[in-house]
Amino acid sequence: MNRASGRSASIARHFVLAAELLLGKEHDRHSLAKRLQVRPAMADRLLNAAVRLLPGVQERRVGKRRVIRMNVSPYGAEPGYATAVAACFGSSLWPLFEGSAYQTGIRDALSHVVGRTRRRAVFKDIDRKFWFLRRGGEPALLDRAPLLDELLEAVLHSRAVSIAYTRFDGDSERLRVEPLSIVVHDHQLYVVGRGEGGRLHPYRFSRIADVDVLHDEFTYPTRSQYDPAQVFHDSFGIFLNLPAQDVELKLDRRWRTFAQTHRWHVSQVVEVRDDAVRVTLHVRVCAELEAWILGFGEEAEVIRPAELRERIAARASRLARKYALREESSTRSATIKARLARPAGRRKDSR
Repeated sequence: MNRASGRSASIARHFVLAAELLLGKEHDRHSLAKRLQVRPAMADRLLNAAVRLLPGVQERRVGKRRVIRMNVSPYGAEPGYATAVAACFGSSLWPLFEGSAYQTGIRDALSHVVGRTRRRAVFKDIDRKFWFLRRGGEPALLDRAPLLDELLEAVLHSRAVSIAYTRFDGDSERLRVEPLSIVVHDHQLYVVGRGEGGRLHPYRFSRIADVDVLHDEFTYPTRSQYDPAQVFHDSFGIFLNLPAQDVELKLDRRWRTFAQTHRWHVSQVVEVRDDAVRVTLHVRVCAELEAWILGFGEEAEVIRPAELRERIAARASRLARKYALREESSTRSATIKARLARPAGRRKDSR
């Protein structure tokens, strides 16, 4: 009975190792010994047998460790041409994750997909043929990459986290958050999660100073309860706690071609008239929307809502005063310098 049990256990160990390798996992003698609950010497013999007998098993050295892994690509369906091109588009996002392990991971994923396509010869110089033009990016990854690892694990396993978070005004606090999504906005990372009272909030990754993954799990909401596409449907930026309104903007006619071929928001309607271009949106009126409007300078005018028109007008007036004061100061300074540089003439006789 004991001998039969021993033989069964030995057979089971071989199948477990094969299953682990087929799942893409890698092992050395210590990790395999722990997984199979055997001595390292037995794990060594199993590693040798796997390398010798299982097709696609490769070994490499990591320091003094011998690690084995199976190339499982021949056992999967060959990716189609469109899938390979889609992978190229996706891999172009690697600059967003510069400084983290995901930078290399994105490139490895591309190589895995492209390497299995029948037309892989055409995918040469992909790192230059598909390019994502990054503006700014996520500087926090350079020194906080481990925090992203923790947050990703929490999102994938639906685990609550405790984070040290710095608000926009500089105040710091410790928060319990149920992370639901990692969101890329304006080339930067946010964690959208439920905070106190279940309210959704986008937490800026670069302002998260510390992450503790808690043991308490939460039930991930159904699509009807939480869908990022619906949550951000009316957002012009990242803000969520503002009401959506109809916004109408009048642009100078020189913007007509750009406006007709550019999409600022899914709700936009562009109408070209004789005197101007009318752009209407249904969006949350937020600071990012105001900054976008001010970016057009004197070539844009807010028609509605009235509150937004008044805010933009007030900001434009303050900006004009600020520049007027600087110009006045510069003019006075230039006048004084000119007088000081003028040769001293004879003093008039005051007698």
